[in-house]
Amino acid sequence: MAFPRYPELKSEVEKMLLKFFEQKAREELGPFRDVRRFSVHEGRKLVHNTLDNQEDLRDMAYEAGSVEFAISHEEMAAMTVEDVRALLEEKAKEFGAQQAQHSYKVLDQVTEETGNVIDASGKPLTVDLFLETISKISIAFDKFGNPQMPTIVIHPSMAEKYRALLEEANNDEDAKQRLNEILAQKRGEYDAEQARRKLVD
Repeated sequence: MAFPRYPELKSEVEKMLLKFFEQKAREELGPFRDVRRFSVHEGRKLVHNTLDNQEDLRDMAYEAGSVEFAISHEEMAAMTVEDVRALLEEKAKEFGAQQAQHSYKVLDQVTEETGNVIDASGKPLTVDLFLETISKISIAFDKFGNPQMPTIVIHPSMAEKYRALLEEANNDEDAKQRLNEILAQKRGEYDAEQARRKLVD
């Protein structure tokens, strides 16, 4: 597929291809797919603060991500639209996988730093372990007071065990009571956090 000679058309085609690339890369991000994004146009690191301590400034170094491929002029001239699409999709998935890997790396660092880690030491999943995990997670609530439960990321081989665990918890009245108590505590924490934000605004 030869590039168009007309610069305006070429620009539009490039925008379409870039949008397609970004869409396919984002599909590889899993639970990070819906995380808000923003562009930083200068600087060597990102400075931010934590939710629990507005005075505690942290910095985060950027990490490069890239994919490479080479095409000769002869190959480019012979490429069809489907060839371009397939190549872009393949490289977009590689790039998205890099982003996902970096996101999990940062998440591991943050949870270790804040102590929000539960080590089961190889023990099987239990309702108690599940509730302990929920107790360590920040949970938001919608305007009707309904909890926005977090996304749980597990290995595919654990999916059936987790489904059985959730069914067990749903049929255990004591577990449901403990979960309600945890959610009530989380609602109080969330309301207090929102009140602090309104005061700052």
